[in-house]
Amino acid sequence: MAGLQVAASRLPVPALVAFAVAKLTSQAAQNLFFAALLVAAGTSDHAAAGLSSFFVAMLAASLIFGVPGGALADRIGPSRSFALGGIGRAAVILAWALEPGSGLLVPAAVFAYSAVSQAYSPAEMALVRTLGSGRHGALHALLLTLQFGGQGLAVAVLAPLLWWLGGTNAMVAGAAVIALAAAAAACSLAVATSRMQLECPARGSAFRDTVRFFRRQAIAREALIALALTSMVVQGSIVALPLYLRNDLAAGSLGAGAVIGAAGLGVAAGLLLAAFRLRPRAAGGTIRAAVLAMAVGTFALASLDYGLRAALELTEFGPLVDLDLRLGTAYAVAVPVAFLLGLSVSLALLAGRTALTAAAPAAHQSRVFAVQATLTDAFVVLPLVLFGVGVEVAGARPVLALMGGVAGFAFLVLEGRILVSWFHPPAEPAAVPVPVERD
Repeated sequence: MAGLQVAASRLPVPALVAFAVAKLTSQAAQNLFFAALLVAAGTSDHAAAGLSSFFVAMLAASLIFGVPGGALADRIGPSRSFALGGIGRAAVILAWALEPGSGLLVPAAVFAYSAVSQAYSPAEMALVRTLGSGRHGALHALLLTLQFGGQGLAVAVLAPLLWWLGGTNAMVAGAAVIALAAAAAACSLAVATSRMQLECPARGSAFRDTVRFFRRQAIAREALIALALTSMVVQGSIVALPLYLRNDLAAGSLGAGAVIGAAGLGVAAGLLLAAFRLRPRAAGGTIRAAVLAMAVGTFALASLDYGLRAALELTEFGPLVDLDLRLGTAYAVAVPVAFLLGLSVSLALLAGRTALTAAAPAAHQSRVFAVQATLTDAFVVLPLVLFGVGVEVAGARPVLALMGGVAGFAFLVLEGRILVSWFHPPAEPAAVPVPVERD
């Protein structure tokens, strides 16, 4: 018997609870551990090399072990791979807590953590098919909400508290305790799925089947484009927006909070829409709309306030003449556009994952998500390097415009069939001879 076998007669509530607890705690442990490692790397004698090698080590492990990790998850079953990955992540954090290394050893710890995570992350995505009972969009929205919750818990609450109590050692010790709780929850999930017979390991599935899936399924390619683009826009915005807020908007803490808050509200709106409205059959349309919104939003941040300012100066329209043009028009654009970008990013991410969950064969769900993550990481590396250099040399606006251009091109690729039909209209049907009536 191949693939996942979902029990339709009963809702796997115990497994869902264990899944949610494992996701929240593992995310909190990961962010707390990474925060401690970044502090250790940044305060060493070779801070620049340590910080850059942190991200290189993470990416290298993902590219090397991503596809094998997905294959392992398909072979032994997603819940077992999820538990195995959780145990491995906890072991890496615990090893650092028991024997803390210097800043130069940070890349090795990051590489080991990222390597064992390659059995964990694709299994997490594949479990949506096992536990979702058809509500793939809602469960993906829940996972993303728990991810944000774990990140906020770690960065805003636990990291400052543990740092005050005992520095990086206390942070890593706290991360180890939380990671052990996450591993326990993942193991209980594996037990629950086994008792309820929710899945069995895949048999007879090969990597070429995954490649064939992406080649033959248009929705899979569309999801791949959307997820890679979303990763690029999110990480590019992290690079560009601080400089944009400081130099282009001249934003103080209140103004920056308004823009960031609007983006957060957009993300929350996307999560709610996905949870209650997103269905697999609507994923393709949602992907296109979200990609178009990303193109419009990034272009608007780059240039639209210039157009509004020129229009106000030329028309001298009523009370707007006395408007502080330097700030008023910029915020009139930045706040609603930030909301649009937050909404589009969350919808593109959730629609892409929902599309892959619904379309991928059950026998290699994990491998599909592993290939998608590997290709996304490989795609994002070069743009991020260029964005970082571009922000330093030319400022934030050109980088935002470049992101908008990439998003616009992606939209044209997604709408390729429509564009082809515009340039090559279908031939008119041949005229059918009309019989001649005879007296």
